[in-house]
Amino acid sequence: LTIGGADVRGGVVTSNIRGELEVTFIVPGLNGSQLVTVTIGNKTVSTSLTVVPVAGTAAAATTAPAEIFADVIANDDNLVRVWRFSNATQTWEFYDPRPAFEQANTLEKSGAGDIVWVNVTSEQAFQSTTLFPGWNLISLD
Repeated sequence: LTIGGADVRGGVVTSNIRGELEVTFIVPGLNGSQLVTVTIGNKTVSTSLTVVPVAGTAAAATTAPAEIFADVIANDDNLVRVWRFSNATQTWEFYDPRPAFEQANTLEKSGAGDIVWVNVTSEQAFQSTTLFPGWNLISLD
C-alpha cells in the first residue's frame, strides 16, 4: 500500500474473500491529490485521493505556570525558566519562578498540548517525561 510513492503499511494487510480490505494509515506529510496503489498478490490497483490537513484546535491555555510546574519549583527551586512561542501572536512568552521576575513574566496561562522549553537544574520526573539538567523541549500533558 503506497500513498504518493511512500509505503504506509503498518504491518501485514490482508483482504477478505471478496478481495476487500480496510486499512488505517498515516499520510506521510503530503497535501493535495496523491496516487494510491494497492497490490494484493499479483494484482495492482491504483486510484487517487485528495489529502487535506486536519483543522487543529488550540491548546487549552487555562492553567498558571506556577501551578503546572509546582512540583518542579518545590524541588529545591529546580525550575529556572519556561519559554513558549505563541503562534497566534508570533511572540515568545516566558515564566521565571523567582520573585524578582514576578512583574516581568509574560507567560500567564498554559495547558495540555502546549510545546514549551523548560530549563531545570537537576533531573526530575515531570508529567509523562523526565526533565534533564539544562533546556528540555516538551509538550505539556
